[in-house]
Order: sequence, then structure tokens, then C-alpha cells
Amino acid sequence: MVMVEGVSDVSYEDLEVVFVWKSEYGWPIEFVSDNVGMFGYDADDFMSKGLNYEDIIHPADLEMVRKALSVYSDGPVDPDGVFVQEYRIFTSNGDVRWVREKMLIVYDERGLMERLEGSIVDISDEKKITDFMFIQREMGTDMNWSGNLEESMDSLLKLTTQLDAINAGALYMLDDVTGGLVLVRHKGLSDGFLSCISYFDHNSIQFNFAEKGFPIYKHYSEIYPFISGSCLNDEGLQGTAIIPIHHEGHFMGMLFAASFSECVIPENDRDSLDVIKSLTGLMINNVNLSVKVDGIRFDLT
Repeated sequence: MVMVEGVSDVSYEDLEVVFVWKSEYGWPIEFVSDNVGMFGYDADDFMSKGLNYEDIIHPADLEMVRKALSVYSDGPVDPDGVFVQEYRIFTSNGDVRWVREKMLIVYDERGLMERLEGSIVDISDEKKITDFMFIQREMGTDMNWSGNLEESMDSLLKLTTQLDAINAGALYMLDDVTGGLVLVRHKGLSDGFLSCISYFDHNSIQFNFAEKGFPIYKHYSEIYPFISGSCLNDEGLQGTAIIPIHHEGHFMGMLFAASFSECVIPENDRDSLDVIKSLTGLMINNVNLSVKVDGIRFDLT
């Protein structure tokens, strides 16, 4: 991005969304590039409809962003006046994206902050690749799904339960014979609980949600009738995640993850679960290919 002398001189790359803020109370926006539409917003949302930039910053990152800016409020810190930081924002439909912000702070002749000129770039895929590579290192470089399917699934569940707040997990695959969701691997859950959640018929509400829905992050008390019916509600679970697994547009299964200690699954664990979900979809896809090509059968019982 070419930093600007005036608002009218702003230039930007297609993937960079440019903002210019006045150094006044509330940081009113002086300019925003039209390609802010990649996050679901119109420029007018910020320019004339009252949406503040802070409104779209993830609450968990907002204080960090404010502190970074406050360091520069009393005068230049770096010779070029530019600083870079990464944080999360919400799109207009509520999705979370990671962005990298490059900010130029313009000072007046008295050394007071006059305006901010910044660009943000979506780095969500970059973050996922980084997390994927970490998971790959944890599992080993030879990710030969078709040769060691059971151990691969166990490794994924082990990684899931090694996240900061996750203590228990269960993995489901779509059964081609019955059309339902069958429990194939689990960790940290009692036999009594597992007996309630071992299979979901293709006509069940659980299956229909998992096939069409989005991830759910709730306290277990809010969703246990959904996942296990009324037969068991004292497993001791608190924060719970129900994550549909898709690969290349095809429904593959479901990941269940839960905490015994945290009331809500924290955001950093949600990011990791999203990567594990994608990796699980890839793995299940390769399981299916192995069955078709090599005749390998995976015991779903």
C-alpha cells in the first residue's frame, strides 16, 4: 500500500482494505476503500451509518489494539511511524477473520497525532496453514491416513484434548450403510455417556443439524438434550462444542469436544478446533478413498 499525504491520494491493492481516521474523540473515519465489501460491509456503513471500526474488532483483541495505538499517541516511536499488528475482526454476518493491520500515524508540526492511515489484509488462511503445520508436526510428517487410520483418529482426538480447555472429545463418521452418524473414536467420556451418544439416525435432529448447521459453542446444560437426550445430564461437562465436518462441500461427520473446567470454550481453542475439523475432513475423505481404491475397511464399531 502507498501511504498518503491526503485522503484523496489513497491507493491500495485489491486485497488491502484502506482506512483513514481523524485523531478526534471516537476516531471518526475519514475514508474507507470500497473493497471493504470483502468483509460484508459497505463503505457507507462506516462513513454515514454510524458503524465504528472498534465495533467490528473481536472483544478479546480490542484492548490489545487500543494499547498498541496508545504507545504512539504522545509522538513517534519508530522513525517511519509505521507499526504492524494482527488481530481478529467480525464480518457483517458474524464470521471471525484474522487480519494484519499496517498503520501509519501522521503527526502535525507540534508532534501531535493528526490522523491514522491504515490497511488491513485478511490472513485467516495463513493462520490456518500455520496451525495446520503445527498439528502436522505434532502428528509426525508421514500422515499416511490409509495405512494407520485408527492411530490417525486417536492422534486427532489426542490433539483435541491437549488444547487448553478441552478434556474430552468424540469423533463421528457418516456410515454409508445406515446413512447415520456413528461414533468411531472417543476420549475422556464415561461408558454411560457414550451409550447415549454412540449413534444418530439419519432422520434424527442431531444428524440434520450436523449436516446443515454451523458449529455450536454452548454450556453443556444448554444443549445436552440435543446431543444426548434426557438419558444423561450429569457427565460433568461444561463448555461444549459441536462441530459439523465437511470436506469439499460434502458432509463427512461430526466432532464433539468439551471441557470439565471452563464454562465456555475460549476463542484460541475454537481457532484450533477449526483447523482440526478441516484436517479431520481431509482424513475421513482419504478413509473413503482407501475403501474404494484399496478395499481397506475401517471398523466403525
